Amino acid sequence: MSVLVGHSVSDADGRILTMDRSLCDLFQRSSAEVVGMNYVDLTHPDDVVRNVADVKSLGVCGGPVLVRKRYLRADASTVWCDVHVSRFASGDGGRLIGTIHLVNPGAVDRGPESLWRVARRVSDLMVQRRIEFGNDLFADHAWSILLDAYLAEAEGRLVSIAAIGHSLESPTPLTQRWIKALESRGWIDRPSWDRGAVQLTADGLTRIERLLGSQIVA
Repeated sequence: MSVLVGHSVSDADGRILTMDRSLCDLFQRSSAEVVGMNYVDLTHPDDVVRNVADVKSLGVCGGPVLVRKRYLRADASTVWCDVHVSRFASGDGGRLIGTIHLVNPGAVDRGPESLWRVARRVSDLMVQRRIEFGNDLFADHAWSILLDAYLAEAEGRLVSIAAIGHSLESPTPLTQRWIKALESRGWIDRPSWDRGAVQLTADGLTRIERLLGSQIVA
């Protein structure tokens, strides 16, 4: 479980322009201190690389992308948060909007890295299944597309329709039909800046992470 704390607005390079007072209090800093800092300055060093990759993957008007990370507080302690980041267009390069939730400590073991490990394990098993039994009885196109899109997002990249078809050993027209079916359900979409790629919608991401989380042994 997580609890909404507040919002932040940064420029396109991640420099903080404004932050809700509730977030400043959580980070033990004044508004004057945080304005002008980069979000990286508030991020635990071990979480910076993934955080930056996730933000860089956002195109204009893209997102939200979910980042689970540790923030550094003024007293050097850390706090786990879920950050939903979106990028919006503006006349001076764009804005990064962060909606930040405080994560219950008991939910940390279901963070992005744990979910990614489950997704990777499931993906590897599906590859081995195809090798052993073939595609004729075990071709799960819808789930494979969702899983490929999830892994791409977790690894800070976009996955192309062509790459999905290659992974499925499926002809392009069949792959596109399945993608359209998933689009109609509202679980994936095609980024406006790259119509040859797919990404999960917020609803699709929530559903697949809930499913993957159910496979994590406490």
